[in-house]
Amino acid sequence: MRLKFLAALFLSVFATLPAFAVEKNEDAASGRAVIREMNLARQNPALYATFVQELRSRMSGNVLVLPGHTRIRTKEGTAALDDAIRFLKSAQPLPPLAFSRGMSRAAADHCADQAGGGFGHEGRDRSHAGQRIARYGNFSGGWAENISYGKASARDVVLALIIDDGLPARKHRKNIFNPIYNFAGAAFGRHARFGTMCSMDFAGGYAERDGSAADTLVARNF
Repeated sequence: MRLKFLAALFLSVFATLPAFAVEKNEDAASGRAVIREMNLARQNPALYATFVQELRSRMSGNVLVLPGHTRIRTKEGTAALDDAIRFLKSAQPLPPLAFSRGMSRAAADHCADQAGGGFGHEGRDRSHAGQRIARYGNFSGGWAENISYGKASARDVVLALIIDDGLPARKHRKNIFNPIYNFAGAAFGRHARFGTMCSMDFAGGYAERDGSAADTLVARNF
């Protein structure tokens, strides 16, 4: 019950984050866009802090006020945003994550599995992310998974996961900025309860089963 409550809370808090500038030639709701966005945060965390600061300027108490006077109640108020800003300002740049087609296929599998309204990291076949990414390649050096519900663009997804409102351990943020991870895959999918979801997988090393090389998606500032 607690997990379901936190998921609903996390969805309601930042589901309608304002969309900042993104790659004009790339679909904002694509796996590649998510990896590129995470790379922007990893490679230039100080810049990413300014995106969170812009959100903070819209806070009134624990309510985020968006253009058009849309009001979104948060769990932690400005505390979660301030924590994210401090982290980003002090973080050292990290190398970009390489985009993996196989890991993205695994992420897409999980999105398809949960399209009917499922929630969480376990698949209906009781698989975990490590087993899913192993379907399409061989991983090494550990793995992790982030899942976002209700966000429709890459920047909305990544901002919400870095802020991690209501989740004090900030595990989603830690996955994005974990230096042991060098490869990642991501996919968006429709979701019966939340409208949309995005699944992201991480690994220290990954060899695609089809022998293809992973793509290095170098982040651009805007």
